[in-house]
Amino acid sequence: MINDQWELGHFEPCKSVTGSATLTEGTFTDTYYLNCQGPYEKAAEDPNLEPDDSPCFKFGDTHGGTAAPNLVTGCDVFFDAVGDLDWDGTPYYPDWPDSVLPDRFPSPFLQLQPTTVGGHRYPQIQFMTDTSASELNTNCDVNSGTGCVLPPQGPGHFFPYFTQARVGGACVWEFGNMRNGNTFGGDAQYGAVGPGTLGAFAGPIRSNPNC
Repeated sequence: MINDQWELGHFEPCKSVTGSATLTEGTFTDTYYLNCQGPYEKAAEDPNLEPDDSPCFKFGDTHGGTAAPNLVTGCDVFFDAVGDLDWDGTPYYPDWPDSVLPDRFPSPFLQLQPTTVGGHRYPQIQFMTDTSASELNTNCDVNSGTGCVLPPQGPGHFFPYFTQARVGGACVWEFGNMRNGNTFGGDAQYGAVGPGTLGAFAGPIRSNPNC
């Protein structure tokens, strides 16, 4: 089995950050911020979901000269929450590749079909996402699937998906908002949560169409 996995929901760009704090690891102390201010923050944080957005850092921060300057002001959302539990960051807006040529967004990665020993392509595929495990705002029941929704319930109303397309003569996999090939129904490719899916959205095991 070959897995291709993306992890989302650990960054939010901001116009400014507020609420300074410090973290000390050994002899190193770094300043970070708790809260993101910007267009993606549509409402006050729900303390039952995300107490804050920390750690947040300012544009140009070099962390005491230990790293290259930050290229954007933003928050990583993992100190006081396990991720973007109110689903208001950029991954949950259609801010993903939508063309094989860069436009408002980057172009997608193009991943060749993986092969077994002897160059045989894998005959079957399956799409899954464990987004259900973080859907606390809809009380997702990972056993029955009740309250588990895609896209997640947030202001952006989007969740990225895989597309299989022929690009430059090759059959490739893409990830984002690509519609130049087989999208397998977009978010529908991930199937549903329920008994037998180990708590994840899991689509059926299906034949690999190979473009």
